[in-house]
Amino acid sequence: MKLHGTLIFLLLITKTSFSQDDKQFSREQLPAFFLDCDVCDQTFFLQEISYVNFVRDRALADIYSLLTENIVGNGAREYKLFLIGQNRFLGKNDTLTLKALPNAADAENRDGILNLMKKGLLKYLVHTDLIHQIEYKINVAGDAVSKEQIKDNWNFWTLTFDSRLNGEANSNQRNLNMRYGFIINRTTENTRTETGLSYGINNQKFKIDDSTNVAGHQSRTGGYHFLAFTAGKHLAVGQFATFFQSTQQNLSNSFSYFPAVEYNLFDYKEASRRQLRLIYRAGVRFQKYDETTIYNLNSEWLYPHAFVIQWVQIEKWGTINLAAVGWHYLNQRKNYSTSVYPSISFNPAKGLRIGFWGDLSIVNDQFHIRKKEASVNEILLDQIELKTDYMLSFGFNISYTFGSRYNNIVNVRFDLNDGFW
Repeated sequence: MKLHGTLIFLLLITKTSFSQDDKQFSREQLPAFFLDCDVCDQTFFLQEISYVNFVRDRALADIYSLLTENIVGNGAREYKLFLIGQNRFLGKNDTLTLKALPNAADAENRDGILNLMKKGLLKYLVHTDLIHQIEYKINVAGDAVSKEQIKDNWNFWTLTFDSRLNGEANSNQRNLNMRYGFIINRTTENTRTETGLSYGINNQKFKIDDSTNVAGHQSRTGGYHFLAFTAGKHLAVGQFATFFQSTQQNLSNSFSYFPAVEYNLFDYKEASRRQLRLIYRAGVRFQKYDETTIYNLNSEWLYPHAFVIQWVQIEKWGTINLAAVGWHYLNQRKNYSTSVYPSISFNPAKGLRIGFWGDLSIVNDQFHIRKKEASVNEILLDQIELKTDYMLSFGFNISYTFGSRYNNIVNVRFDLNDGFW
């Protein structure tokens, strides 16, 4: 066991370089490599890794790589690189992890992923003729790593402050959006707690003619706190508290508190590849309204409970993310809402990629809708939420690529977005 651990260590800290001085390699001899990562800078990896053949379809690859990204407790990103051998490397699989710093720049994360990818490829390259072109060195001596426990002066607490400002204007209209917020988080193996507060405004102004202007204003304030406890490899318990204010939703203030329980059919350690989580929560909510509602109320207490199911599966053939939630009210038994959020992207055949996403809600719990009829300007500027029986949004895409299997060449000449054309 000690020898095995040493070999893994050598592979993980290896620095790899390739020399073509002694022997020239045909492109066809190099392993075929497919990188599955929608948010990656594919051009960067094409330029930096020249000793594999990048191919356009996963079915053509000798090495299929899938990169996933998760946000960890301190706000940093954790990347997992899944390497799956196909064709000549069938059965040779590996998983590598990169934990980035909380405030790391995109370029730093990109370089870290590149370094991780090079180390992961070594396992496959040593089984090709390129083994004679590989040099490596160990940068850390075996006795140089301290075995002491990590001393964290912050005791795993992190604070994140965030502000965003965007706007647009021309001779006839102006639009300004501002948002401010902060998050306090502490994540350990056994507990997770987080508190957040945000405030946002949206101001709009339209010039109809020389004597008529239409203006709109929205504001929204939100706050939340949750505390979760690990109760095994599949179970967690916790509690949620929220505060919300919205001019659009006629809410002067809204407070809620929910104890909750969650069961994951898969081990939480597999969360970056697959999850099937069942969540139940029940609690109390108080709502005070800016104006009298359609139920002739200015405030009320509600006793909601909700059930959530979420399935996430990330595989070579694609990604499935399905979520559904149902709300019901113990003191308003005729009121409820249900929502389904499907998101599917898959690659059923060479060159073929199909994607679908949607958001469907059946709504029968808009307690906050104001009684006063909305004006035309309020409707057009989306200033007031209107009563509805359902909400629906969806998207679908399909693409098919055929021709050359290779994808090694980088050429960015006249690579402009539509606005320049």
